[in-house]
Amino acid sequence: MKDYFFNLLEFDYWTNARLLAAMQGATEIPQRAQDLFNHLIAASRIWGSRMVGEMQDVQVWAHFDMERWQQELDYNRKLITDFLHSIEEEDLSRKVHYYTTKGVSYETSISDMLTHIFIHSGYHQGQIVSLIKPFLTTAPDLMYITYTREKK
Repeated sequence: MKDYFFNLLEFDYWTNARLLAAMQGATEIPQRAQDLFNHLIAASRIWGSRMVGEMQDVQVWAHFDMERWQQELDYNRKLITDFLHSIEEEDLSRKVHYYTTKGVSYETSISDMLTHIFIHSGYHQGQIVSLIKPFLTTAPDLMYITYTREKK
């Protein structure tokens, strides 16, 4: 199962890289698309930090300079990669206690937290593509099947 999550992490990184390249090539990037990409980065950081037991001073709707987006994506990828390397298969079912940004206490399994990170990311990636599509000659292909074909 760890291999499955490593693969989803790499797929998420691949899609974010394609999305970032598309935004860099767009004639305009709507503010809402920028806000969503910042949120995507911040949310992954927050969830990754919860899993490793660290507190991050990152707001859910944080603002990162566009010039730093790639560095922030790299940081998140390393955070989750290092975490996955540090745990055993059976740890995926372990529950982690954390507080939401509103101060509500929860316990969630590591596998559910990881799943949430990747599904949440995909949800917002689709929104961003819809927002930037009018400013592109070609929309980025973020399909999982394309990723699997290209990684071979």
